[in-house]
Amino acid sequence: MTTALTAPDGITASDDATTPEESTATTSTPRNAGPAPRALLLDFGGVVVSTTPRADWASVLGRMVQERALAAGFPLELAAIEQSLRTGRHALGLWKNAASRRMAPRELAPREIVEDFLLVDLPAPVRSALALDAGRILAAKSHAVSDHHLRPGVTELLDVAREHGIRVGIVSNAHSGRAHRDILTELRIDSQIGVQVYSDEVGIRKPHAGMVRLAAEALGAAVEDCWYVGDTLDRDVVAGRRAGVAQVLITRDRRTDHPPFEVAETPDRVLDSPVELLAHLREALAVGSPAGQAQLGIQPGTQSTTSTPPTSLRKVLSSNAEATPGRRPVALLLDHGGVITTSVPNPRRDEIVGDALVDLAARSGVELSRQDASAAIAAGWERHRARKRERDAMTDPAHRHEEVDPGVLWGDLIGRDLPDPLRAALRIEARELSHLLHRTKGVMRPRPGALELIRWCEEHGVVVGIVSNTISGRGVREQLDDYSVGHLIGPAAYSDEIGVRKPGRAVFDAALAGLEVDPADVVYVGDKVRNDGSGGTEAGIGTIVLLRGGKDKDAALDAALADGLAHHVLDQTGDVIDLLAARLAEPAVS
Repeated sequence: MTTALTAPDGITASDDATTPEESTATTSTPRNAGPAPRALLLDFGGVVVSTTPRADWASVLGRMVQERALAAGFPLELAAIEQSLRTGRHALGLWKNAASRRMAPRELAPREIVEDFLLVDLPAPVRSALALDAGRILAAKSHAVSDHHLRPGVTELLDVAREHGIRVGIVSNAHSGRAHRDILTELRIDSQIGVQVYSDEVGIRKPHAGMVRLAAEALGAAVEDCWYVGDTLDRDVVAGRRAGVAQVLITRDRRTDHPPFEVAETPDRVLDSPVELLAHLREALAVGSPAGQAQLGIQPGTQSTTSTPPTSLRKVLSSNAEATPGRRPVALLLDHGGVITTSVPNPRRDEIVGDALVDLAARSGVELSRQDASAAIAAGWERHRARKRERDAMTDPAHRHEEVDPGVLWGDLIGRDLPDPLRAALRIEARELSHLLHRTKGVMRPRPGALELIRWCEEHGVVVGIVSNTISGRGVREQLDDYSVGHLIGPAAYSDEIGVRKPGRAVFDAALAGLEVDPADVVYVGDKVRNDGSGGTEAGIGTIVLLRGGKDKDAALDAALADGLAHHVLDQTGDVIDLLAARLAEPAVS
């Protein structure tokens, strides 16, 4: 069967369209239920949840963008932001439709979506600054554009799957898998989902068959023993057919009957809702199921994001040089660990992370003891340290400062000796596990004077950004929110998001691109000679400040001062206030 186009211009609403289309009938040739699947792979929107569009999404998201831009020193009109968001979202919908025609489409990176679609009408420095916060913006967008509701029959479907040992996974195109995970947690069904595969986290998008195969592998099931359930022809049906699943099923939703172009592939059955899907599964179970090993476990380590507290408008213009005529411009970049935050090891870290691995293993059908999980973590971290030593010894500038990919860290280094299904699951859940590790690895507290410095900068029109090596930029953002200063931070470049570690120049350049001052007028504060002193100098930053009390000894810091890798060595973060006050008193260079 070939479906007919229903939209006059050949373009339909995007994945997150704001107006549902009027349905037309879609037919398929029903097949017998056949044997029950070993794994049930479900799309997110249109299968597990339905959405109610929100008319105020652009103003809600626009206010967040306006606040983040203001923190970076760029006051913007809300109307201009809203217009850019609406236009960008429409263009993004067109891109999604075009991408679903490709054999193996890649997913856009979060920074691409924010910088090249949603905010493309805004000035370049604003785009650069806000693109560094793309993950948070896209998570907020997912919540802003629609209200999410559990579809009738889903709870019962998951219960039956669990009773019969059928593993369940989510396979969904998403620009914020993080938001989808939060929604499933809010709906209280996350513990019944074995693995969640989102396009923004794995870098490919449906109809790429790899999305379905990744989920099957992580659940320990052959793809030909899985059912895939979606709601679209061009993405879901095509992906399921290319992957070679046992059955491709549709639960009809607002996009089902309006594909953006003709699609040759057809589903095995079109069902009106998950209620009918449950009946279809029960029919298959009556025939006889080959599934049934471990019951599903608990979703490991996901935490809802901390909301950004509101802030009053800062009384600055597009640059702090204009705020006070004749004043020399200045911006501040800070390292996070050792400068803003200090920490002591959390004795429960390995226990918490080990439990997450045990739970993940259970959902993959793998038996894993806490002792074996702890051993895998310890061995993996030793491999990670060895890899860093090898990388630091490289002479090839293209790879010398690469940050480890989360999938490599968890799937290849920590998971090297673990069963293949669990290794696959570790790769898929890598960013969630890195986030969990970041939040639990130490007991964190602000370094004395750090929060006072950030608030002083806000009062005096000095934009504050961050350049930090970390396994989870998301975790750092949440930590700053916990300190109630996250809303005061401008461009923030984190190594796990940029893909380069300090002293590599790219992570510095990413933050500098979000500032409207020359690098020579930037003050950078760190606590390590190599990462911060050498890295900041290589990036052309005008003033390098190193703090005592970190990992580097005082003698090394003093040597850096003598060698020109630092311009100041200070005792505490709060001491930077005097340095900035003196700089602001200097006249602008004509």
